[in-house]
Amino acid sequence: MSIRDFQNIGLVGAGLIGGAVAARLARVMPDVTLHVHDISAGNAAYVAERHPKARIATEVADLASCDAIFVATPVATIARQVVALLELPGCTALIIDTGSVKQAVVDAAENSHADASRFVPGHPLAGGISAGPGRSSGDIVTTRPFVLTPTEKTAPEALADARELLERLGATVSEMKPDAHDRALALGSHLPHLIAYALAGLGAEEPATLLPTSYRSIAAFAGSDPQMWADIFRTNGPELKAVLEEFKKRLDLIAAMADEPDPDPLLDSLSEAKDRIEALENDG
Repeated sequence: MSIRDFQNIGLVGAGLIGGAVAARLARVMPDVTLHVHDISAGNAAYVAERHPKARIATEVADLASCDAIFVATPVATIARQVVALLELPGCTALIIDTGSVKQAVVDAAENSHADASRFVPGHPLAGGISAGPGRSSGDIVTTRPFVLTPTEKTAPEALADARELLERLGATVSEMKPDAHDRALALGSHLPHLIAYALAGLGAEEPATLLPTSYRSIAAFAGSDPQMWADIFRTNGPELKAVLEEFKKRLDLIAAMADEPDPDPLLDSLSEAKDRIEALENDG
C-alpha cells in the first residue's frame, strides 16, 4: 500500500490545535510547504511564521493542490469546512480534522454528495484551557494519543496515509469508532467542563476568600473559551445528556449514603473512587 509523498500540507484553522500542528511540522518536516488558511489574517500570519516554508492561503481554493489538509477550525464549523474541501474541484488531498466531536462531522461528510473516502476523522486528546495560536505547543500533538475514527467509507489507503503522517509528527495514533469516541469524550472531557461552568455559577455569590483550592481547581475549567464549549455541548448533546443522567444518579446515590446510619457503604464507595483515580494516575 503506497504512502503519499507529502510535499504540500494545508491547514484550515490557525488556533490552538492548528498552531500545534504547524509547530510539529516545523520541527520534523521543515522541508514541506505549509499553506495556512484562517478567517483571521492575524492568526494565519502568526502560525505561518512558525514554519520556515509557510504560505498564507487567502482562500480555501488555494489549498486544492495540497497532498494533505488538517481542518482545525471550531467544532461548529468543522463539518462545513470538511465538506467544502471534499467538494473542492481538483482537490485530491487527504483530509484530517481535529474536532472533539466526531459523529456529527462524519455524518455531514458521508451525507454530502462528495467522495468521503479520503476523509479521516481525528482528534488529538491533549488540549488546554487557553485558546488561540499564542498558547499552542507541539506537545498538544505528541503528549496524548491522536485518535482516528475511520468509518466504512474511509479508504484503507487514506487511513494508512493519515497514520503515517501523524506518526511522522510524533503522535501516538489510536483508532476507535466515532460514536465510541463521542461517548468517551462526553464523560472524560465534556461533562467535567459542564460541571465546571455550573460550579463557577453556583459560587458567584460566595466571598472569594471562602472558596478554597478544591473549588478553584474544578471550576478553573470554566476559564475555557465559552463559545467553543457552547458549540461542543450542543454538537455532542445526546452523548453529554446520557452521561449527565448517569452522573446525577451517582450524585444522588452518594448523597443517600451520607444520610444512612451505617457509615460503611459511603466509606466503601469513596474508597473505591479513590482507588480508581490512583490507578488512572499510575497508568499515565
